[in-house]
Amino acid sequence: MSIKEKFDEAAEEYDKNRKHLIPCFDDFYGIATEIIDFNGDNPKVLDLGAGTGLFSKFILDKFPNANITLVDLSEEMLNKAKIRFNDNKNITYICDDYLNLDFNNDFDIIISSLSIHHLEEDDKKKLYMKCFDYLKSNGIFINADQVLSSSEKLENIFKYNLNQKILNSPLDKDYIKVADERRKFDKPSTLLDQLKWLKEIGFKDLGVPYKYYIFAIIYAEK
Repeated sequence: MSIKEKFDEAAEEYDKNRKHLIPCFDDFYGIATEIIDFNGDNPKVLDLGAGTGLFSKFILDKFPNANITLVDLSEEMLNKAKIRFNDNKNITYICDDYLNLDFNNDFDIIISSLSIHHLEEDDKKKLYMKCFDYLKSNGIFINADQVLSSSEKLENIFKYNLNQKILNSPLDKDYIKVADERRKFDKPSTLLDQLKWLKEIGFKDLGVPYKYYIFAIIYAEK
């Protein structure tokens, strides 16, 4: 089964189980939104791997008049986003592989959550270059994602502790197995590597405002 098919299949139950699969959910999305400094209430935003629009919902709560373009491979996930945002005329939906798309350089903010770690290293670099080109001067890129630990020992410790939290959550054990199957598509890179690539591309004011085991927020400004 392809990654698109996996997420099409997961769409129905995706949102209601997020907080159990991401024990740091509130801080993860809350801080990723909190650190965005934009002068005004109507930024132009691009959400890459938007899924059901979860991250975009946080953005809209902060900037109610934002214009947001949601891009995702999964039509079923985007259908959930359409329900979430109902008749909001400021939302655009694109069902496609974001690596194959090109946009004009007029976005104030580009966001992504739990998507880019599915890419191979070269594709991550390609996408980061595209993001740099898509942003206005002083535009902000926020990637809230899974990252690879700096050593195998740490990776095992972090994953073990997270798995214990998930196993002790109210989640059905069969659902946990399904979520584990989706993890086979994970190809995370280390924080240091990604910060290095972003710096080489030309991003400034790079930082990691939050990290919890394998979850991290990367901030980069053009």
